[in-house]
Amino acid sequence: MFFENGASPHELQEQMRSVLALLPPKTAEDVRIVAAGLKAQADLYEAVFLEWVKPYGRVKARKHWAIAKPDPDALTDLFEMKVEAATRRDRFKPRTAAELEAMPMQRYRIKGVFPAEGLAAVYGPSGSAKSFLCTAAAAAIAEGSPFFDHATTRASVLYVALEGEGGYRGRVIAWQRHHGRTIPAEVRFLLDPFRLTEPQDVSDLAAICPPGVVIFIDTLNRAAPGTDENSSKDMGAIIEGAKTLQRLTAGLVVLVAHTGKDTTKGLRGHSSLIAALDAAIFVDRNGVARTWRVEKAKDGEDGQEHGFHLKSISIGTDGDGEDATSAIVIADDMPTPQTAKPLSASRKLALDTFHEAAHTAGIIDNDGAFVGLPLPAWRTAFYRKSPAENEDAKRKAFNRARCELVEQGMLAADNDVYRLAGDRAAAGHAFIAAAILPQRDMSRTLA
Repeated sequence: MFFENGASPHELQEQMRSVLALLPPKTAEDVRIVAAGLKAQADLYEAVFLEWVKPYGRVKARKHWAIAKPDPDALTDLFEMKVEAATRRDRFKPRTAAELEAMPMQRYRIKGVFPAEGLAAVYGPSGSAKSFLCTAAAAAIAEGSPFFDHATTRASVLYVALEGEGGYRGRVIAWQRHHGRTIPAEVRFLLDPFRLTEPQDVSDLAAICPPGVVIFIDTLNRAAPGTDENSSKDMGAIIEGAKTLQRLTAGLVVLVAHTGKDTTKGLRGHSSLIAALDAAIFVDRNGVARTWRVEKAKDGEDGQEHGFHLKSISIGTDGDGEDATSAIVIADDMPTPQTAKPLSASRKLALDTFHEAAHTAGIIDNDGAFVGLPLPAWRTAFYRKSPAENEDAKRKAFNRARCELVEQGMLAADNDVYRLAGDRAAAGHAFIAAAILPQRDMSRTLA
């Protein structure tokens, strides 16, 4: 079985010695199997067996030889078993502390925010500018340029645009006009329907992606039509699809998602989603002032917060010959203090209605600069949206919220004309003025 026919007994014995040299006699089971295999050749290999088994003990070995039943396949089976055991890779590999220390540092895509590989989410209420922020992040990653004050490492990016697809043309043009250069070719946009819960879609998308790609899926809701995000079963299927896509591409999958009606409860859907994420960013808005905050980071510090606003950019004319605009993300110079407390519902309503009223009833000077919002216009807007049951309750809620916003340094007042205050005031005033100017010019034209 092991050797060519025609060899002499001496040659067969020498060949068997060479074979057995690869198998030390360590266990009684090995000795028993070898004895059964060699005994199948009568007495040809008894001397060879006794030489081989000497380290194990010849007295015990003779007993094995005496009781062994000849089995011509025993030796072959033993060697096959040993070869399989030698070549089989251990499934688990525990590591020492020294081995862990010697491992390379966690690679990042956006330092302190997104890892190079894994599953992440960017979420916030509607209108918070999640998609604008993700477009800016996509361009920064493809260029290897800083994102706010965070370093990035370059990678190809695929932006799967499933919501507001028509707006991406304008966002790309706006970004390029503002920065004076084209968005890198490493950023690609996919406008075709795609389902995370459809294995074939996941497989086909992964097949067109380079290794290490960053895939933005905007939005999660549109990528999982017909599913119940609050169902553990449906969310499990969504997570499995996202993780499969990440595994197949060895990159980073970023899900753009919404908050629920109550934004304080965080990411919308079953809690298994936030648990499955390696990183998460929460995007919020107070009027024209916006922030994004690191809610979860694999290699960074939770709670880092950055302010930004949107700058309107002309992108040409539409089909009617009228000016068309889009917007880009502009980082504010000063980050929002991490110690700031969330606004109460009443103060948030007051601030939101301030911005709403300022866009329609705000005052600008002859140079087009925002002067402020008269108190009566602000009060009217607040009363209209207040959930209070009667006029007196609305008056008390408004006055309390108005005073608190001034005390907190978020607004400033002069003769019942209110303006924004703080580090972001100039940016906010410019945005409000940009909204008021066209209305004023139209009024002058009609006059």
